[in-house]
Amino acid sequence: MKYLNSKAGMVLFVLLFITPSIFAQPEEGSPVDVTGKIVDKFTGEPVSASIKYESLPYGSKLGIFRGETFKFSMGNDKDYAIKVEAEGYAVFFATLKAADAVDNKIDHLVQLTPSGADQLIRLDKLIFALGKAEIAQASYSGLDELVLMLNDSEEMVIQLEGHTDFRGNAKQNLKLSEKRVLAVKNYLVEKGVSKKRIKTRAFGGTKPLSRASDEESRGKNRRVEVRILSN
Repeated sequence: MKYLNSKAGMVLFVLLFITPSIFAQPEEGSPVDVTGKIVDKFTGEPVSASIKYESLPYGSKLGIFRGETFKFSMGNDKDYAIKVEAEGYAVFFATLKAADAVDNKIDHLVQLTPSGADQLIRLDKLIFALGKAEIAQASYSGLDELVLMLNDSEEMVIQLEGHTDFRGNAKQNLKLSEKRVLAVKNYLVEKGVSKKRIKTRAFGGTKPLSRASDEESRGKNRRVEVRILSN
């Protein structure tokens, strides 16, 4: 067996050492797993919808499916656009960025905003002092979500419908429900929503959700609901 001279051996050693770094292809990173669910923005209830996703900018990878949840994988170097459509709701668009993944995972909550006429939204986060029309500060975040919905749909017209428990004086209940819907309307107007887009109607205790006597049932009867008249 012949040995290479020292100079030739050094050259061969250098070539063997650097060749892998020159010719080896970089390994593609692990894909990002995207999971998500689709809910009504105001009730939190699941919504069955059509989901379309595609890679950006050219849409070389895409998929379409339907359900209340979704799951797909995206390249760790690409952003993806998703489009969610459901009957009675405004179309939802979002861009998912691979850079935002944590441990190669993205969990995305899609909150759909009702858009169809005669949709009814209950303001579950709305709190009033007992027997009064002053809005509690804890209610502001829920009302601000309603402001965002109205700003997103500038042609939308709504009707605020006020209800009380059916117990007590009927005339006083009607007056209280009137004051409460006007308080909500004033809040929305102060946030920049045109008063022309907000109708009001008071029912007092004539339309209870329950006639049970427990406090939880009575609390559900005391409510303000939003009816979408047009969009």
